[in-house]
Amino acid sequence: MKRIFLSLLLAVSCVLQALALETITVGGTARTMIVYAPSALPSQSPLIIACHGYNQDAPYLQSLAKFESVADTAKFVVVYANGLNKSWDISGDTDVKFMQAIIDEMYARYGIDRSRVYLTGFSMGGMFTYHCANRMADKIAAFAPVSGYPMGGPNPQACRPVPILHTHGTADDVCSYGPVQSHINAWVNFNGCDKNPVVVKPYPTNRPNSPAKRERYLNGRDGVEVSLITLADKGHWWSMDDAQAKTSVEVWNFCKRYSIGDPEPEVVSIVPEDCSFDLLSDQHRTFTLRLTDQVRLDGVHVSLVPAQGDTIALAVQGEGLAQDIQAVVPDGVSVPDGTYTLVVEGAVSQGGTPMRRRTYTYAYGVEQVGATLSVDTLFCPDFYAAQPTVGEGIPEGWRRFCQPSSGNAETIGENSANCGGVRLKYFERGGDFDAGFYLSARDYSSCRLAYGMYADQRLSLQPGEYALSFNSVYWSDGSRSANATYSVSLSALMSNAVVWSESSLRSSGSMSESTAQAIHGSRHHELTVRVTEQGLYVLNFEMQEGWSSVIVGNMLLTTMPTLADRYKGTFLRTLDQARSRLQGFEGKAVVTLQAVIDQYATLVSTSPTVYTEATEALRQAIAAFDASSDKVTALTAPSCGIESLGTSFNLAGQPAAPSACGISVIQGKKVALRLH
Repeated sequence: MKRIFLSLLLAVSCVLQALALETITVGGTARTMIVYAPSALPSQSPLIIACHGYNQDAPYLQSLAKFESVADTAKFVVVYANGLNKSWDISGDTDVKFMQAIIDEMYARYGIDRSRVYLTGFSMGGMFTYHCANRMADKIAAFAPVSGYPMGGPNPQACRPVPILHTHGTADDVCSYGPVQSHINAWVNFNGCDKNPVVVKPYPTNRPNSPAKRERYLNGRDGVEVSLITLADKGHWWSMDDAQAKTSVEVWNFCKRYSIGDPEPEVVSIVPEDCSFDLLSDQHRTFTLRLTDQVRLDGVHVSLVPAQGDTIALAVQGEGLAQDIQAVVPDGVSVPDGTYTLVVEGAVSQGGTPMRRRTYTYAYGVEQVGATLSVDTLFCPDFYAAQPTVGEGIPEGWRRFCQPSSGNAETIGENSANCGGVRLKYFERGGDFDAGFYLSARDYSSCRLAYGMYADQRLSLQPGEYALSFNSVYWSDGSRSANATYSVSLSALMSNAVVWSESSLRSSGSMSESTAQAIHGSRHHELTVRVTEQGLYVLNFEMQEGWSSVIVGNMLLTTMPTLADRYKGTFLRTLDQARSRLQGFEGKAVVTLQAVIDQYATLVSTSPTVYTEATEALRQAIAAFDASSDKVTALTAPSCGIESLGTSFNLAGQPAAPSACGISVIQGKKVALRLH
């Protein structure tokens, strides 16, 4: 009995662990969800998002719906989403954006098929399902509300005909069954379905005693169907009754029939791989992209665009439909040494879905790398030096914008002294950084600090990638508890168009609203900024979360190291570190590390992946060597002149003169001595 109980406990524990709440950030707000993905999940699998009822949560719906048993067989991903305050935004876009974020996250994580995303919800989650049918039918292929509908009446406004399966119990005392038919009729009319349904009763047909029935309104535009499953005498819950229709099974069987048009072709691989370097014009002239779907080769354009100079148009090989795009540098055309962006555009799938423009980076010409990473510093403000001039104000080159919820922004320009609000603050020296901006929206809807708007303080950038780093620390304990976020962006000076941004940045530590201390425990941020056009730009730091506040400083903007320096250079420098570790040591650990060094000593490649893997192998070998006790210090001793090493002992712990070879203990350390 104890063994059975223990096995059951372990099984329950594994399920709970597998279905733990996860957090993603949407619009600066932490959102939670439960994610379930079956084992051996193939790529391009469907996704079902399930939304709970009012005053319920994701774990509760999971305990009712149990989509996992269906997903294990059908191989799809399930996400049980959590509404804010156990509710859903059924009139605005807050939770619509959450749904989009879930889709993006599941695509990034599992490569789900974006054309086969389905939404279901119970009670208020059903109301929200109808809301999403109107707001995001271009992202979700089919909708399955359960025991819920818009309380204000039906109002179909979708951007396309949408399949709908509505499931409802006749004894529902929360969302009564009475208005259901009016909602069904509205969507039948909107979708252009047959007005007279095909009635299936009992339903399912393999359960002859089932009191449930299904009414199917068929032949809608684009082949969509509106279907109503009525659960006789069922109340307000998600029914998984074996005696009649099982809701989760019905939701999947209905939704799986639908997809949104033709999915966009995705790039599976590219040869040479992205960020390859040390390429030679006479050898590396062909680029091959493998896609998830066939595309029409006519209309595909591929080109190599240099940072400076003329664009090289590549010749796309073949005609008709193909799953590979192969582009070749034309005969007689040389590729000068330099960094290029490979641009692929104009690809359209067999079904007519365009593939978005793709870009990849390559470097031609063999580059020699040095002992240190080579970068140019473009921006490194010394905030502490501004204290005598502006005190707690806005330093040279910066401008502050505080935007109220309505009306014009309040603007404070550079060299404004002791202005209050968002401003510089100074701390005891010797910490992570000494001075930085106090960043907080305070009474405004947002506050932005901008650099690069003044003629004598410009950010002039060429096309390419740049490294932006800075530190931030929470100003108050409340901001840390709230896990407050802020954003950084780069905008074009002339148009104000945002060309790059990083949102939902978080800090660490807390200053507890005191400047009489050094900053410790801040978070260091390292971001990659991509610029596609030469021009003047503005760097922005922005906070939108009320009185939440952070201190931001230690800012540094540099050029990115070249591809060769980033990958080959890092590898060679790591190889030198490994070799230097061996000096002065003997033992098995030396042999082991030497073997790894020998393995990579002659490595030559153009692949960033090859160098990255080799670098990681060397780093692991170095770490293992440093931690190993299987090595001894090797000292070179001229004859017997080793007394200067200090008092020595034999291995029995007795004072003894050290021998010229063998092992002695000198100043508490085991030392191997050998003669030259």
